[in-house]
Amino acid sequence: MMAISEVIKITSKGQLTLPIDIRKELSLDKDSYLYVTKVGSVVVMKKVEKLSLDEISTILQSLAEEGGITRNFLMKEVERAKKQLQEEKHAKSQG
Repeated sequence: MMAISEVIKITSKGQLTLPIDIRKELSLDKDSYLYVTKVGSVVVMKKVEKLSLDEISTILQSLAEEGGITRNFLMKEVERAKKQLQEEKHAKSQG
């Protein structure tokens, strides 16, 4: 896989457009999800095929460690995120 690099602009609303070559190669469309994280001064995006409970937990755990969030709150957020994803998937299948 060859690296694809482009400079893109962020709008006043914080939105950005991924280059078409990247969207095509990763099969990203309007209903796709990306996991975004900041590592130092680098922003990393990863296509999310389907978030597992473990992946959601890992994401939220790293945020919790940074913000001092309790395990109880973290578990509630994991369940909320899981429910939201299931509802979105169900709504998509309904049409």
